[in-house]
Amino acid sequence: MNHDRLASVGQNNNGSQVLQTVQALYHFSSGNAEELNFNKDELMDVLEKPENDPEWWKCRKENGQVGLVPKNYVTVVQKTHRELGISGPPTTNYDIKPSMDGTFGGKPWYYGKLTRHQAEMVLNQKGVDGDFLIRDSESTPNDFSISLKAVYKNKHFKVQLKDGLYCIGQRKFGSIEDLVEHYKKAPIFTSERGDKLYLIKALT
Repeated sequence: MNHDRLASVGQNNNGSQVLQTVQALYHFSSGNAEELNFNKDELMDVLEKPENDPEWWKCRKENGQVGLVPKNYVTVVQKTHRELGISGPPTTNYDIKPSMDGTFGGKPWYYGKLTRHQAEMVLNQKGVDGDFLIRDSESTPNDFSISLKAVYKNKHFKVQLKDGLYCIGQRKFGSIEDLVEHYKKAPIFTSERGDKLYLIKALT
């Protein structure tokens, strides 16, 4: 069997292969010729994920322009149902589900070791205002963060575990369930304009 021939075929494919399709979460404008400018919601094909620069992906816009895109500005999507030729709403493969492991494994609102960035993406993709999830704190082991979908900007609240009590700001609760139930009835955040935010329901 000729391994050289197979290896070269694999390399040839690599040059033009589309790895994934992504959709822009935000507008991005760059003065750098290597980087792509794009608008919010614009779709692009990912051609390469350079190992030497993991925060930037090489993408191609629908008009054929190719350049680098900051990966935290985009979310991976599957082809739309129109392109796939099936009926039903477009699906995304950003498939984040509640965690079955960890401190609160199995709870509908607990997402374990989710990053803040992943929490933002899944709330924006699947959530409605008032949906929330709880995840392990990235910065402090044993603490937690509540990520809440809100009208203008998602909010993240630190929950500290001190002496067996769950502390958020000055409030202390005997369990995380008590904390959640409290902030379903009382606002967890009040803006300068007087808008009140509550934990309405776990993200589904």
